[in-house]
Amino acid sequence: MHAVSLPLISYRTAVTDAALLLAVYFVPALSHLLPFPLYLFEPMRLLLFAGLLIARNNVNTYFLALTIPLVSTIISGHPPFVKAVIMSFELYTNVVLLVWLSQYLRWPNGLAFFVSTVLSKVFYYGLKFAFLEFGLIQGSLISTPLTNQLITVLLLTVIYMIVLWLITVRKGLVSTVGEVGQKLEVKN
Repeated sequence: MHAVSLPLISYRTAVTDAALLLAVYFVPALSHLLPFPLYLFEPMRLLLFAGLLIARNNVNTYFLALTIPLVSTIISGHPPFVKAVIMSFELYTNVVLLVWLSQYLRWPNGLAFFVSTVLSKVFYYGLKFAFLEFGLIQGSLISTPLTNQLITVLLLTVIYMIVLWLITVRKGLVSTVGEVGQKLEVKN
């Protein structure tokens, strides 16, 4: 019989998760108070990658990607459940691609972040199209203009690079996200 041992969640990871999920609770309320549409800045994606950069744990980031939209739906009722499922898969795809591009293919961090985000959006719109066709959701395929989305992705890429650079320089960490993230080890 083989025993599988999984590392315990570190204190840092637990605190990061709690803070991020708490922030998810306040994002919908905050968006109603601001004079501009907060969703244009993709707060869930910002929270997700803040979690990756703070906790430096890929497995935990996969968990956050799948749960942030669902927690938001449970707590605030927004986004609607089916759209939250689509968003969860989009964010999960974004993280998987980012780790794959930066860790395994050794792409530069900025390019890996940008490409993984664009490809995850393509995946999102593919899922959304299918859900619209099957009548699982209502509305239009593209509700936010693509130029706005491209500008947002570029800004998020710059922010990601600045934060990653600051972490690398200040703490002496390595420069790729894949190396910064911790791997899940399965022992026999």
